[in-house]
Amino acid sequence: MNQGQRVMADIKLIRLALAEQGDRLQKLPRQAVWMIHRCNGKTYRLAFQPAPLSAWSLHPTDSEASQLLSVIDRALNRQPLAGTDEAATTYHQLLHPWCIMQLLPQMQRRVVARFRRRNDAEAHMRVLRQKALAMQYTIVFDPAQEQSISSKR
Repeated sequence: MNQGQRVMADIKLIRLALAEQGDRLQKLPRQAVWMIHRCNGKTYRLAFQPAPLSAWSLHPTDSEASQLLSVIDRALNRQPLAGTDEAATTYHQLLHPWCIMQLLPQMQRRVVARFRRRNDAEAHMRVLRQKALAMQYTIVFDPAQEQSISSKR
């Protein structure tokens, strides 16, 4: 699947997740940008940043935007809501414990990418910082995923 097909598949998942909340997604012509019209009247710009980032960004950034990003992340990763017991760890997450986290307002965070080795994460984070100067990122080792799987056995 090429990048364009992946973006369109992501948009279908995002559109479904937003529709469940009563929000609407509108594509802007000749751009990889979508407008999210919230049911409360607020509007956000959702944009896809191509490689090397290959990530979705949401503007303006505020507390509601960080909640919206978590909805989008759950839709793209096909994860159930955080309160459910079904929040299983994927094999990919077990093999890639080093995470680049984007720091969001109000002490929230979002996993941008996962890596097997720390030096791979550091190299990717250097590129992220060059491309998105306003964003803050940090590298985290996330072994808790592995412990939660072994405790279920």
